[in-house]
Amino acid sequence: IAALAARYVAEGVATLPELMLVTFSRAATRELRERVRERLVSAERGLASGQFARDDELLGLLADASAEEVQRRRHRLTRALAGFDAATIATTHGFCSQMLDGLGLAGDLEPDATFVEDVDDLVIEAVADLYLQRFAADPTEPAVSHDAALRVARAAVADPQARLVPADAPSGSSAQLRYALASDAYTEVYRRKRTRGLLDYDDLVSRLDDALRDPVRGTAAVERVRSRYRVVLVDEFQDTDPLQWRILQT
Repeated sequence: IAALAARYVAEGVATLPELMLVTFSRAATRELRERVRERLVSAERGLASGQFARDDELLGLLADASAEEVQRRRHRLTRALAGFDAATIATTHGFCSQMLDGLGLAGDLEPDATFVEDVDDLVIEAVADLYLQRFAADPTEPAVSHDAALRVARAAVADPQARLVPADAPSGSSAQLRYALASDAYTEVYRRKRTRGLLDYDDLVSRLDDALRDPVRGTAAVERVRSRYRVVLVDEFQDTDPLQWRILQT
């Protein structure tokens, strides 16, 4: 990825701010940022001196041009290093947050929203309320224990793209009750997050997806993001989930 980024910049395919490099953890982001900068530095120095290792395929490629073109490539690398802080090298969620901030009103992001890494307290609270509403007036033993209800609610909230089943379970069965509690808990946690101005990682992805697909503002939002980047490089792409892929594809 670092070599590709250096090549795109050196050959004039894109300036550094027009590259988006996405990875999946903060530690990986720091490492990728360091590697990209090191690759830009080594490429610039190699083109300046004309001396580099024979097995350096990138420099061999960049140096295989006229003297004028090699000089242009070196200057592009120099400019990229001078403005390296403008590079977008972020986690998937960091990228979504940046894009939502840049979209303004089209991003449907409350200016005073508070980001939280974990919403388990809200899940516990919502399940307790839902469990009481459903079973407090029932003198019989509930078909689903509170622990089971909390377990399925946590699973539903943790993976918002998962499909809940079975939707057609017999009424009153434990399967139907677990399904209903998981579905209601997911909806209730989302409602409470909005009411209290809280955002988590999943919200950043879903809000950006909603903004890009909005029937009224979506076209303008898409054009704003699309006009900013010419190249997108995604580290560990096999870990990209369907919603993240839809954002990238759009």
